[in-house]
Amino acid sequence: MAEVKKRIRRTAEQRLADLEKKQAEILDRQRAAIAKIEEAKKRLLQSPASHKEALEREKRFKRAAAVMAPDWDVRHYIAAIEKALHEDAEGLKQRGEVLLEEHGKGRPGRRPRKAKV
Repeated sequence: MAEVKKRIRRTAEQRLADLEKKQAEILDRQRAAIAKIEEAKKRLLQSPASHKEALEREKRFKRAAAVMAPDWDVRHYIAAIEKALHEDAEGLKQRGEVLLEEHGKGRPGRRPRKAKV
């Protein structure tokens, strides 16, 4: 005679424990995926192209700072940054982009020649 498999009813605590275990597994997979994305992001930020863009932004900042406040030194900039922290970040970013576009460009015809390799 074939043996009939009996259905075992799980208690609410067992079902809850299973759900918590499943949730923990999902969170671990998400953390691993986020770590992988962060690593890829870090590699992209260290690429030569992004390094070149960062240097160009730094040069533009220096040019704009020299035009807008020629007599300021690093202490003035630090104090201005501290004051700006209490302002709206998005508004400051937009205003900064406009000012960099306006004052951060080099003078035409003054660019050095590329070195021949």
